[in-house]
Amino acid sequence: MDKRKFYITTPIYYVNDKPHVGSAYTTIAADALARAHRLRQIPTYFLTGTDENSQKNLEAAAKAGVDDLQAYLDSMAEVWKRTWRELGISFDDFIRTTEERHHRGVERFWRAVEKSGDINKATYEREYCVGCEEFKTPTDLLDGKCPLHPNRPLEKVSEENYFFRASNYKQQLLDLYRDKPEFVQPQSRQNEIRSYVESAFDDLSISRESKKLSCGIPVPGDDSQRIYVWFDALINYMTAVGYGTDDEMFRKWWPASLHLVGKDIIKFHCALWPAMIMSAAKSDGLLQAEDGSALLPERVYAHGFFTIDGQKISKSLGNAVDPLDLAKKYPFDAVRYFLLREIPFGEDGDFSTKRLEERYASDLGNRLGNLVNRVIAMSAKYFDGKVPQTDVEAAGEGMDDTVWDGAEGLAGLWSEAEKHIEAARLDLLLDQVWNSDGASLTAANKLVEQTQPFKLFKEDPEKTAIVLYALLEACRQYAWMVEPIMPNVANGIIRQLGQDPDVEKAKGIEELKKWGGLVPGTELHPGEVLFPRLIS
Repeated sequence: MDKRKFYITTPIYYVNDKPHVGSAYTTIAADALARAHRLRQIPTYFLTGTDENSQKNLEAAAKAGVDDLQAYLDSMAEVWKRTWRELGISFDDFIRTTEERHHRGVERFWRAVEKSGDINKATYEREYCVGCEEFKTPTDLLDGKCPLHPNRPLEKVSEENYFFRASNYKQQLLDLYRDKPEFVQPQSRQNEIRSYVESAFDDLSISRESKKLSCGIPVPGDDSQRIYVWFDALINYMTAVGYGTDDEMFRKWWPASLHLVGKDIIKFHCALWPAMIMSAAKSDGLLQAEDGSALLPERVYAHGFFTIDGQKISKSLGNAVDPLDLAKKYPFDAVRYFLLREIPFGEDGDFSTKRLEERYASDLGNRLGNLVNRVIAMSAKYFDGKVPQTDVEAAGEGMDDTVWDGAEGLAGLWSEAEKHIEAARLDLLLDQVWNSDGASLTAANKLVEQTQPFKLFKEDPEKTAIVLYALLEACRQYAWMVEPIMPNVANGIIRQLGQDPDVEKAKGIEELKKWGGLVPGTELHPGEVLFPRLIS
């Protein structure tokens, strides 16, 4: 894991509608990874925002009966920002592509690409899908329609535009995929993007006539043209960290450590975006590494799509789920857990309130919540409301005739957790914490059943103290393992164990991993049930 810094981004979202659970999925994943790196005291910058220079937004404003486009954009951007804040998303910056800082950076970038000789003007004629905001070639279409928007007629575009000579960078892109296979993740996407670049990646129209598109950023030096939305939008990842406005800030944070995107926009992020940077870097030294190569993002991770109860998310079906509505019915940490556990990251999946409630009851209520509640309650009852006074080292040893591996097992869990965080596989991290052999939640619950502290205390109070200390300390460590995914739940566990989460967090992750972080004699603070029964 890069200890210097961690800069993570979500896509910037169109404001033609309010957030739904699909956009929340990407944002929650980014938030969890940002929290994981902050917990490891790695300087972290987490960016999200809105894409406002889009024909989609223009149409949405008209449909809403709003004549003032900027007023519509301001209103909808605030909806997105407020939603993330209310859901506890810990973003460091919220970029809007109508902001002056973005416009200044886009102008600098355009001029750099132009200076590199990669922009020319030509007449263009091709089908355009407004839904994708993308020009389509015949090979992109299915029965003459966009596969993603089959009910939306394609728009025939014939006009004189500026072009980006993307084809100049085909071989450099193929070399990138070969030399740095981690650039495109998951691995299943690598062949897809390589095949696209080899067979279909070509020069791209990067402007539209202003008389046909009233929104968007004017082409520098030519007000008769507006910059194509994707050429402008991708640059947000740079303008948010100072490109065009603050070179020092830009040098601190760029390149991005991880772009999180949906698989539908992988071509833009894994082919067009690096090609754009390669071009601009030829004439803008700020975009060059010490060896003169282009400073490209380190990784692009494309997650899959998910359905709602087996059906595609669709306005016409009216099945889009508002994350704020979910937060009213379920503790939002439980929603975060469900989304990141249920769907293997990078693959397609299904969102179901039935499955959410099943995981809430079994994984969270019965296995995590019940363990914490029972262990704290028994410790408080048998040891005067305090963490048992016992030999901490002895409590860390594996126990005979049980499934419990003690401190060594927990250290193994931490080792695996680090690998999963590095790979952005929080689903695997959660599965490891819940189900692995040796010292997982499953093993801890079995230890309770095997030793039965509520009976053991009558026969052997000293052994009971060892067992309960081991379980309390395990709960402390589980809390820090899952804190990036369920921050409120984790903080609640730590407080019930008699510790201050902020004080503990300041110690750093290596200290939190050590066995014995819970001091014997610490006063416990049994609290409310972590996962109360849901009211239907």
